[in-house]
Amino acid sequence: MENIITKTKEIERLRTVTFLTRAQIDFLDKLGKDALFLRGLKLSRAQILSQLVNLLIDLKIDINKIDLKKESLEEGILETINKNFSGKKNEDKNSSI
Repeated sequence: MENIITKTKEIERLRTVTFLTRAQIDFLDKLGKDALFLRGLKLSRAQILSQLVNLLIDLKIDINKIDLKKESLEEGILETINKNFSGKKNEDKNSSI
């Protein structure tokens, strides 16, 4: 029999420090605990934050399209998401006609 060797791509992970409010920490902890009780998988704060960053990458958030003098980063990201989703809904409606 032939041996099959699979190589896994090792991802380098870097440590970063964040400053969050107590409410933000509590929210991350609640998400992690809810995942544990509902799905049997505990998500750490770091895993949640990492996946949120991946989500922003997947959404192709372009900081150049956000006017940080007029709105916060949060507002700009929400506006971008709303535009993307409202555009997809319209495309879906048009394609069914």
